[in-house]
Amino acid sequence: MESQSITILSNEGFAPHPVAVDHPEVAGRKGRHEFRNVSIVAVVAIAVLLPIVVFGIPNGADLPNHLRFALPFYESIQAGHLHPGWLAESNYGLGDPRFIFYPPGLYYLLSASRMLTGEWFSASILVFLFLSIAGGLGAYFWAHTIFSPSVAMWTGILYTLAPYRLNELYQASLLSEYAACSVVPLAFAFVERVIRKKSIYDVIGLGAAYALLILTHLPITVIGSLALTAYALIRIERKFLLATLARLALGVTLGLAASSFFWTSMLAELSWIKGNSAGLNPYYDYRLNFLFSPSALTNRNTWYANVLALAMIGFLLPGLVFILRSFKQEKSKRALTAVLALLLVTFLMATSLSKPVWAIVPKLSEVQFPWRWLSITSLMGAILFAAGIPKWQEQLRKRIRPRDLAVGLAFALSLVFIGTQIIQESEYISRAKFEPMVQEVRGAVSFKDWLPASARDFNNVEKMSAKVDAGARPVTVTSWEPERRTFHLGAGSENTVQVRTYFYPRWTAYADGRPLPVTANADGLLLISAPPQATDIQLIFAQPPRVRVFEIVTVMSWMLILSSLLLAAIKMKGKRAAASGSQ
Repeated sequence: MESQSITILSNEGFAPHPVAVDHPEVAGRKGRHEFRNVSIVAVVAIAVLLPIVVFGIPNGADLPNHLRFALPFYESIQAGHLHPGWLAESNYGLGDPRFIFYPPGLYYLLSASRMLTGEWFSASILVFLFLSIAGGLGAYFWAHTIFSPSVAMWTGILYTLAPYRLNELYQASLLSEYAACSVVPLAFAFVERVIRKKSIYDVIGLGAAYALLILTHLPITVIGSLALTAYALIRIERKFLLATLARLALGVTLGLAASSFFWTSMLAELSWIKGNSAGLNPYYDYRLNFLFSPSALTNRNTWYANVLALAMIGFLLPGLVFILRSFKQEKSKRALTAVLALLLVTFLMATSLSKPVWAIVPKLSEVQFPWRWLSITSLMGAILFAAGIPKWQEQLRKRIRPRDLAVGLAFALSLVFIGTQIIQESEYISRAKFEPMVQEVRGAVSFKDWLPASARDFNNVEKMSAKVDAGARPVTVTSWEPERRTFHLGAGSENTVQVRTYFYPRWTAYADGRPLPVTANADGLLLISAPPQATDIQLIFAQPPRVRVFEIVTVMSWMLILSSLLLAAIKMKGKRAAASGSQ
């Protein structure tokens, strides 16, 4: 057999020294060992969702909002429109442009699952299982770039079980955030690999992960981008600073290109919706949502976040007990420094101690809930806890100290909280009740932030019984699709036609191929200036030319990403075949 140099892991669980071994045999054992670890993480990720599989979909506060988005999104894809812009059924038919401003990643996944399963109940559960497994394996993949496979396995397991992560799904139905937190570990993994290696495939992997992050949840994108930047700055070796920064920038640029069909329109059209201009709802004011602040006494949302934070502290406390001893491992010192720094900083960012930072950093206030930083804290705590497990095993073989019992009790109480307050206390919707609910929530009033800038709240709009009102002129609606409507207008002297749809600058009207002026009335409903003669009018929710340009950019970027991943897989398969042939 051919003898080659490969990396063997020390007993402490950190990646250290190369030694000469028989490559094929050891590689086979290593492959089987890693497959076992990956399988264990996946099984745990499935196990924590067994209550959902058995009892039904958790009915969190945000679930109806996601369903109101997912159903028309899926129907639009079925109709051949892959990226819709107008949610026509919202506000009981007046519509809103939410599709333009809310990341579509989760809804593409739900739509694909719906096509596969044929109904929404199973589609939702399948997506939850996929995201749980993806998050655990992403954490495993990141930890494996630094630590031993066993430490990586425990990182994946602990991240899957983290109180904040399970609460996203079981209690709050923060489904897009849950999806984004399944991507975040993968982004950290590729940042680490870009820093440690010079492979173009890792740069492309970073681009894919960052694109997926942008396309799933904007607040976690903001938080994750800041955390990834801080992590990279700590981890980069100064002598390779410029080259590493260039590779990281290339990966981020690719991620921006691969998600450009979404964020370019979002940024270009922000001034076309109300956003926060109509007055900030105190519920979303970050100043009232800090952990352990006086506002928690009157804000039930923040009060529960405090309890959740305490459970998370108990869950992750064992990772801090042996942290100083772990730092003695020279090979892992820089990585542990970055992880520990992020754990402390992200936790502080959730408290009022970070108020000056929130006031200075642009767009950070739009994260709304400072406790969202616990998503990153959970990931950092999982890897620190996992890195300390070999020390715990060593300590428990020697003797158990009172401090160990106290830490063990805190961890046990956290597990009790997860089981009783997060999972058991969830309200589950059975299959029989879920499908009718899916239809019942359609078309409800949307958040005012999504309304066009000229629109009045639905409850204050003068009600229209018909889809089109032209006064005394007869109107016959011939087609009424979400983004394309046609109707025949009879002859008459009245030149203003009112449509039961909110005005938005993308709406364009044509009569016999000629554009017609389109404006908004006092309620924000769409008005068309029509000619006096009988005519057929087309009303189209048009795409600006830039939309088509960035759709092409997105498609080309993903073609590059997918072809590169395929090429990397082929090369890896070739290497394994060559290794097997050397036996």
